Amino acid sequence: SAFSPPARLPSEPPTQIISRSRTASFQTKVDLSEFAVRDVSALQDWAYNYGVQQMDGFELTSDDGLDVYPRTNVDAPAGSSVLYVPANLFLTSYSAREEFGVQQEAEKLIGALAGSDQFPLFYLFLKVLNEYNLGEESPWYPWLSSLPRVFNNGASMTPTCYDCLPPLAAKFSMQERVRCINCRQALKDVDFIDDSTKKNEDLLKWVYNVVETRSIEMDGGERVIIPMFDMFNHCSAGHEIEMSFDESGSAVAYTTVDVPAGSPLHVSYGNYYLTNPSATFAKYGFIDESCPSTFCKMMDIIPSTELRDIGLSFSRMLFYNTGEVSEEVYDVLLYQILSESKQAQKEFYNACVNGDYETKQAYHNEYMGKTIAKLKDHVDKFLKDLQSLSDKTMTKDVNEHPRLPLIMAHNELCYNIFMSVKSNIDPIAQQYSQY
Repeated sequence: SAFSPPARLPSEPPTQIISRSRTASFQTKVDLSEFAVRDVSALQDWAYNYGVQQMDGFELTSDDGLDVYPRTNVDAPAGSSVLYVPANLFLTSYSAREEFGVQQEAEKLIGALAGSDQFPLFYLFLKVLNEYNLGEESPWYPWLSSLPRVFNNGASMTPTCYDCLPPLAAKFSMQERVRCINCRQALKDVDFIDDSTKKNEDLLKWVYNVVETRSIEMDGGERVIIPMFDMFNHCSAGHEIEMSFDESGSAVAYTTVDVPAGSPLHVSYGNYYLTNPSATFAKYGFIDESCPSTFCKMMDIIPSTELRDIGLSFSRMLFYNTGEVSEEVYDVLLYQILSESKQAQKEFYNACVNGDYETKQAYHNEYMGKTIAKLKDHVDKFLKDLQSLSDKTMTKDVNEHPRLPLIMAHNELCYNIFMSVKSNIDPIAQQYSQY
């Protein structure tokens, strides 16, 4: 069945359904126990009744009862609309702020801790928390009942978990923990949330994880959760689905390639997560084994404008699972090596930013021995550090720290990519060491 084609992005989030009450008398609430069944059947009935449209053959399925994802049971040619979600089903930070009013004291606290950039996250956190408290009175109750109960991202980890991760992944994971704590702390100044809810750390962590892992950050920083669309999984190796908005602000998901019957349907969670499995793990709590690369993990470089200009970033300085190394890694290393000669460093920098390949390559050829040696030292040290982390992880109790198996899988992914790089650069380093 066909429906509205992709169209332009709305200028601001659309109006939502407004809850009947901010506080609820005793109501049946979503069961948050670890092994509670995700009620996907009720979700699909609810979606249909509220105007969600699906392509014939579109279905939500699961291989293990825990991870639920969409797939198509019919061939879906490129450009096929597979899912339509009307704007009045969206949960948005913009409308939450209108519904609850500006929470001045909470904003003051969050502003001091993290800055105003976290305001949209907090207001959407308030919205989902309030809908949970409304229980069956909430228009979104069936959606809430369909959500996972257990998350494995950074906000869910224990301090021991961070100690078992390499520095970048640990940094991202602890940032998630801090953002979660900020939201929980700011609740003390929200008068319509009762004290028992404010003290329920398991509930607040669950709500934070729902918002952080299932919301989309829009232009301007506002956050939007689109029920049903939030069921699409991420894939770095190639995704079949993109989303747009029609004139009413409603969401339309459509295929970008021909998709054969029986295939899962994936989206991209953003360009940042296409090259950074550590960031994906920290925020979403899964290992993206389809990711072809990882950041080279050079964490000790002091950033500067010049270094950023020539490629110092998590998304450009990459090691690939083929063993290849992005040119930005070589450029940044050589720029550091040339610090002993300011004139040479400036000439190399100008060649990089002006596209003067001949001059740039001449410098690389002259200093390749030093660059490769520096790169090899980094790779060997990181592999040694990963082995130490693995040894440490093996001494911990997985019952006390249930995310450890995923942490080990993350570290193994990094290890395998670094070993591929090592197999490529060791012969080159050996060759230069003979001169």
